[in-house]
Amino acid sequence: MANNYDRIFKENIEPLLLHLLKKVLGLSPPKLVPIDAKMQVTQEAEMDNIRRVVHDDVNLDYGLQIEFHVSDEDLRKRNFLHYALFHQITALPLRQIVIYAGMGLGTQIKKNYLSLSGLEFQFEVIVLKNIPKEVFLNSTIPEEVILAILCDFGQDAPDVVIRQILSSLNKILKGSFRVKKYQKQLLILSRLRKMELIVKTQVEAMTIHYDIETDGLYLQGIEQGREEGIELEKQEFIQTLWSLQEFSLEKIAIMVKSPVEKVTEVIVSLLQAEGLNEVEALAVVEQYKAKLD
Repeated sequence: MANNYDRIFKENIEPLLLHLLKKVLGLSPPKLVPIDAKMQVTQEAEMDNIRRVVHDDVNLDYGLQIEFHVSDEDLRKRNFLHYALFHQITALPLRQIVIYAGMGLGTQIKKNYLSLSGLEFQFEVIVLKNIPKEVFLNSTIPEEVILAILCDFGQDAPDVVIRQILSSLNKILKGSFRVKKYQKQLLILSRLRKMELIVKTQVEAMTIHYDIETDGLYLQGIEQGREEGIELEKQEFIQTLWSLQEFSLEKIAIMVKSPVEKVTEVIVSLLQAEGLNEVEALAVVEQYKAKLD
């Protein structure tokens, strides 16, 4: 599972790098260039996500390494080894930044200071769950937006925040097939907060909404006047949305472009097909309305 998280962070680091430096650390490097720093002296010494910060005065240059971690572990010896090997090869200092994406207390990973005889070593640790979700939620970069799932939700409920994240992704990507990529990444990251079921439900609901608005066959059916086919399709969408138990009747009516009375009629028919009589079915609908409307 940890490999899945690592894959997401490594895949997204390029579009994230400059934005993370500015938003989280207040840094605006004049120029970043790649460094081939895979110094495979040992497996542990292989270094990813490392750049050279370039200045007009070369004496000001330094290496910059950003790593995401979901495991709470003491990284002092490992990072000290990275620093020593990097400096030996490049003669540059190395600024190391660890971004902790786990939901634990981070008691081990926060140990970022090492004191030895004649030497002191320190790196920086950023804890995502202490950062307000708005830092990433309002971004126009999808790789940033999904990080909001790992941040501080404040007073907002998880399902509200997840809807906000998904809405931001849809707004940024405007129906592009790429939205599924970030929905999948969001689903994987949500496991760190045990919110996978909420994300699945919200993704499914938004996908249904999107299909109603954009599905080519549905729109073609409207244009060609295939009223019976359209009506059947609407009924199926109403039944699916009802089964999610997430939307008020008014919201369902808006999503399927039908009057509330029609939505109620379809739901009552569905309940009757499941064995309720008309009075019992209407009572179930009224209870639902009292809960969500």
